[in-house]
Amino acid sequence: MTWTRYAHGQLLLSWKVFWRNRRSTFIGFLLPVLLDLFVAAPLRDKEIGGVSAAGYVTVGFIGLALVTSFVNLLNAVVARRDDLVLKRLRGTEVPPSAVFAGQIGASGIVVLLQAVVLGTISVGLFHAPLPADPALLLLTLVAGYLLFALLAVALSGLTPSAETSPLVATPVLMLCMFGAGVATPLSSLPSWLQGPAHALPLTPVVQALRTAWFGKGFGHESWNGGPLADLSFLHTWQSAGPALLITALWTAGVLLAARRLFRWEPRRA
Repeated sequence: MTWTRYAHGQLLLSWKVFWRNRRSTFIGFLLPVLLDLFVAAPLRDKEIGGVSAAGYVTVGFIGLALVTSFVNLLNAVVARRDDLVLKRLRGTEVPPSAVFAGQIGASGIVVLLQAVVLGTISVGLFHAPLPADPALLLLTLVAGYLLFALLAVALSGLTPSAETSPLVATPVLMLCMFGAGVATPLSSLPSWLQGPAHALPLTPVVQALRTAWFGKGFGHESWNGGPLADLSFLHTWQSAGPALLITALWTAGVLLAARRLFRWEPRRA
């Protein structure tokens, strides 16, 4: 069998397991959508930076979908490790890269579905415009997903068991949900929190997603500030460039951590 067929088999298996598990389906697919409807709906008549506040928040929840995918990936990798699935696969002819490609690929498809659902809500329900730069939007989504997928692999090495994975994943989810500007501009946070908030891995991803969607230079917007200027195609990429660079640096660091920390066998072994 070729590498592609091995990866495809792992992808189909991970896809079936995801939808059969009610907990993973809720956290990994429904949670960002439900939270967005709850948080964004009351903001339909408000604006941030000259764009619909509800649409602004909805794009932020597309970013949060990357973190909920991290939660499910972390639990899935640790569970497969503890059940000795990874150990047995390592002893077969299946390439290790195909094992992870299938697992990560399945979760990536879920994230794309969430982005489509949330994007439809943003445009159809909250009257946000269509994405100004779909290519930049997709690049940012893929880059952010890769970052959090590798983070799940890295932290799986520090997670004792599947039962304790929520203790590792929940703090990351909470920090990103409330500190990365998902539902409100970072300028609305206390001044002493704004520095740490900018250091979170999700923050540059959310900023670049909004820049790609609305074609404006987000990053310093506020509830009381005026409209942001529209950017040309080139200036949109220039505005998102620093955020993408920070995301790439985060990804490189997390990749090194994953290579060092990941375990094929249970920690108790």
